Amino acid sequence: MKQRKIEPVKNNLDKQRTYAKQKEKYKSAMQHGFYLEAMMIDYALLEDRLRSVLYHIGFLPNRKTTTVWKKARPYFTEIVNQYKTEKENDSLGITNISRKIKIVRSVLLWVANTAGGYQNNNHLTLLKSRCEAVDIDAFLSALKEIEDWCSYRNEIVHALMNKNLESIESELKIKAEIGMKLANFIDSQEKIIKNSIKGV
Repeated sequence: MKQRKIEPVKNNLDKQRTYAKQKEKYKSAMQHGFYLEAMMIDYALLEDRLRSVLYHIGFLPNRKTTTVWKKARPYFTEIVNQYKTEKENDSLGITNISRKIKIVRSVLLWVANTAGGYQNNNHLTLLKSRCEAVDIDAFLSALKEIEDWCSYRNEIVHALMNKNLESIESELKIKAEIGMKLANFIDSQEKIIKNSIKGV
């Protein structure tokens, strides 16, 4: 097993401390013009919130794993195969943000387009009821925005030294603000899904 270079959080309290500290660092970075650091925090928040959505919809069996829950794999495989774009493969891995987006988007599209034929399946019934609680149209729109935002972020991360300085300076602050706005939106939808579970 691959050994971690950085120790993971130990529990929910540890996670809350890390989350709060990174939000503080984001605010400080924005105040002092360190927009690249702010974008790095945005990206980490987006990854984390999407992963949490996947956990709460039953894709992951627990918070530590990165592999689909065996009991749920057939359902998610079928949903992703049905709703993935032509450019996407049917992999259910979540090792990058694009794969997380693909799975969440596919599930939301399935929920929006499925009226029947799932009621005899407990897993699909729970999946549908949990996701129906969110604003599906706004969520899908946000996922598209995240993809666009990530394309910009990738250009900055992988080719910063080959970009026009004025172009970078004119957009970086705005992109850092947009990244946090999107992370906060995904967080709000994750909370709706989590709270819908408590009501079941």
